[in-house]
Amino acid sequence: MSHRPPSDLLEKAKHWREDINFRQDVLGKPFDFATTWGIFSPQKLDDGSLMLLDYVDFQTDDDSIDLGCGYGVLGMAAARECPNGQHTLIDKDFMAVEYARRNCEKNGLQNVDVHLSNGFNHVHKTKDFSLVMSNLPAKVGKEQHYLYFLDAHARMRKGGRFYVVTINGLRQFMKRSFTEVFGNSEKVKQGKTYTITMATKD
Repeated sequence: MSHRPPSDLLEKAKHWREDINFRQDVLGKPFDFATTWGIFSPQKLDDGSLMLLDYVDFQTDDDSIDLGCGYGVLGMAAARECPNGQHTLIDKDFMAVEYARRNCEKNGLQNVDVHLSNGFNHVHKTKDFSLVMSNLPAKVGKEQHYLYFLDAHARMRKGGRFYVVTINGLRQFMKRSFTEVFGNSEKVKQGKTYTITMATKD
């Protein structure tokens, strides 16, 4: 007789396949989220993204891009804080894009464009941005990071701001690479685990 997985494990798997739904405050106002296992931080918003949002200087007419949006919190916050702008959310993970799109719809955000893209590769060439945000993954390699920064620099408006949150171990890399690409780098905040770094296009 062939082996069969335990029945209790099969029952748990049914539950794991269901959407994870939660409500959480972002900048003092609630958002409703649907997520799933396999997407980064599926049960609650990650501390790095929340820390980043506390230090972004949002302007009501910013046009923003959320690089590596996951299920959408940075771009969603920008869409709500900058109602006169248009906001692009991109990720290379098709499931992240699906849930980011659903979360924008769930929260009534219409000034958004959510789609699949590896960095700027599939962002329309006519788009430019006054605000770029990223919860930068540590494990994609510095080559990919440099491509993000160089492509962002090419697509940012004069005076545009690029905010990044990273683990503290990347803070010296961020200072060095932002200075190389943008000619400037500002450490906005360093906490126990994360550092927020900003560059401005002059």
